[in-house]
Amino acid sequence: MKKVGLILMILVLIFSACHPDRVKIRGKVLDLEGTVKLMAEVPGKPGMSIIAQQEVKNGDIDLVTDLFKIPGRVWVDLAGKYTLEFIVDTKDQTWIQGEAKFIDQLEVNGVALEKKYRDLKGLFKEKYEAPIEPINKSIQKIVSKEKQTKDDEMMLGIYCLQKERYLRYRANYAKTLIEVNLENDLSLFLLKDELKDSLDLQKKLFKTMTVQNKESNIYKNLEEKLK
Repeated sequence: MKKVGLILMILVLIFSACHPDRVKIRGKVLDLEGTVKLMAEVPGKPGMSIIAQQEVKNGDIDLVTDLFKIPGRVWVDLAGKYTLEFIVDTKDQTWIQGEAKFIDQLEVNGVALEKKYRDLKGLFKEKYEAPIEPINKSIQKIVSKEKQTKDDEMMLGIYCLQKERYLRYRANYAKTLIEVNLENDLSLFLLKDELKDSLDLQKKLFKTMTVQNKESNIYKNLEEKLK
């Protein structure tokens, strides 16, 4: 028995060595049936590419791809009913779970970088998005009027300036976070998402990045975009 166990272990190690870039995304979504697609932005290809596909029965998800190098962002289309978007930073620990009848409440576990990013996005929402919400409502209220008074026009200008100020604060905060974390993969996602309106700034910061893994999906996508 020990000999058999040793042989199996050797086979597993050999199999793993033959597929060093293989990424697995698994899960259990109760009552899910149909085609599940794993999609990502692939360097050199426009738009979104399907990098794995599976016909799911009994809710068992087992997506495998050799076309993705971690970390990076993926989209999982669940039989056309819902699309999950998250960062993958592990080759075989990503796990999706939940129920098809509560498909918007699915959980994705095993991805540490995604959790850090969600926490950071929560901070952005609290500091910048929440204050902008009442400003947007005030802007919409004035814009929806059939006839605007001079006071309306004056207040509209004030509200727009207030909104721009929060957006500028947000961009500056993201820039600072990136500058003090140049070696962190999370900074690549901040660079892509938070500074997308400033291509020159993206290019400038990207040149200073010192992340070790320059073959990752997120790095290669940014490198192609910002060359």
